[in-house]
Amino acid sequence: MQTSVKLSSGVIKYDSSANSWTQDLQFFKVEGIFFRRLLAAYFVRLSAARFTQQLSALETELAEIESKRHELDMLLSEHLSHKELVTEDLILENPQDLEATHIRLGRLITGLTHKFRHTKRALFALVEEAVKNDELFEL
Repeated sequence: MQTSVKLSSGVIKYDSSANSWTQDLQFFKVEGIFFRRLLAAYFVRLSAARFTQQLSALETELAEIESKRHELDMLLSEHLSHKELVTEDLILENPQDLEATHIRLGRLITGLTHKFRHTKRALFALVEEAVKNDELFEL
């Protein structure tokens, strides 16, 4: 009985954080599309020699973020499906194992969030610098 109570209180906590993570991953997907469009809109300015190294690094970071976002989206879906099977007593699992997986996912998503924020700041700074430097593009 105590395992049931512990599992159900944990499930509420898991659902809350998993819903938040799902929203975060969806936000990263939408923002990633926006970032790509932003880079495309300023491509001519950003293709100046002084920006190519930074642009290349940012494009690599954006690709890594998208890859990691997709991977975490899959892991989160699997975790939620697994949690559902456990709560419906369709499979047996030690609650500590479910919690360990949940904590691991939380850490991975937190890491992605930090990388995303860093890349976003760098991207906006690069675009801002390219826009401010109109003298590079005067004829």
